[in-house]
Amino acid sequence: MKRYIITGAPGTGKTTLINALRTNNFYCLEEVSRKIIIAEQKNNGNKTPWQDVVGFTNLVYQKTIADLNILSDKTTFVDRGLADNIAYLKLHKLPISKHFFNFDYKKKYHTTVFVLPLWKAIYKEDPQRLQSFEEAKKLQELLLETYTNLGFSIYILPKKSVNKRVEFLKKLIKKQHKPK
Repeated sequence: MKRYIITGAPGTGKTTLINALRTNNFYCLEEVSRKIIIAEQKNNGNKTPWQDVVGFTNLVYQKTIADLNILSDKTTFVDRGLADNIAYLKLHKLPISKHFFNFDYKKKYHTTVFVLPLWKAIYKEDPQRLQSFEEAKKLQELLLETYTNLGFSIYILPKKSVNKRVEFLKKLIKKQHKPK
């Protein structure tokens, strides 16, 4: 079963949506990036999106590959896809490792990517989200560009409550899995 990517700039409500989907009996994979940032902060490491971006994205790649090898026969959502790292590296004008381009995205991910739009009313910085709203805006553009260039279909979710977003996704998924 391929995974549906839920992505968007920091602070757009991805983790809140993933948690709500989980309570609605969907199988969900947590955001690898946040786990790595927390571990790096705890250990005084520097592999974060604001320090060693290349080292950070390589750690994210390794952990994501391990997560993607966990098999599930249920509809699965992931909080950020592997290609998000390409956008982060582009944002910082850094070289992009070949493994990000050589990865077979369509083998592991569904071709539809759900993007949460920037929403200033819910955006806030926290200890793992140090980007300004302006930086988040630039990253959002790069995420859309990256997934489009990789051949994914982009579906931007409406700025609605988390419960309405869950219902919206349920209807879309049901429609996509309906026999033809």
